[in-house]
Amino acid sequence: MEKETTDQKIRILIAEDERSIGELLVEVLEEEDREIDLVTDGDQAIETLRQRPYDILITDLKMPGADGVTVMKEGRKLYPDLVVIVVTGFASLETAIEALKQGAYDYIKKPFRLDEIKISVKNACEKVTLERENRLLLQKLKECLQEPSKEELSPAESYPMVYGSPPLEVFEAKRSKFLEELERLIRLKQEGFLDEIEFQTLKKHLLEQLS
Repeated sequence: MEKETTDQKIRILIAEDERSIGELLVEVLEEEDREIDLVTDGDQAIETLRQRPYDILITDLKMPGADGVTVMKEGRKLYPDLVVIVVTGFASLETAIEALKQGAYDYIKKPFRLDEIKISVKNACEKVTLERENRLLLQKLKECLQEPSKEELSPAESYPMVYGSPPLEVFEAKRSKFLEELERLIRLKQEGFLDEIEFQTLKKHLLEQLS
């Protein structure tokens, strides 16, 4: 399995039965840090999702084969963090509510403005990047729990401690790093990536590193 990094390309799958619209979306959304695939029916969308992971799904609601809601359900079953943008010409309050209930990130009615879809996808990409960053940070912090609570001192930090404490600049550097990591922990907790027990455990570990 490919190791996740924050700078890997964002994978986008477009499921649109009108090929001309799908190709237009690929053209306007294409950027260096994105990898975009296009399928033209719901069954093909589900099969493609099963073959490789995607970060963002842009799907029509009415398509040959499986409909957009079914594609969305299957996609989120495979990848719970999949960001789904629904684009449809059969918009109604009922379909919008159903799409949002199934976890759609955005709901756009046809005919849409190109800047509207570009903004939605840009925001979705930022969400994907943030979630990647948070997952990697959480993994790193949890790995820290497996390490000794006291880090080995570097040559600079092993400066003779005549007065029983390291040089002031060493302490300030550790303090700055501690505050930065604590802010990230708070953000992770606020966004639901950490529960209270995990937050307190990781905070305690950071305090031990500071001491």
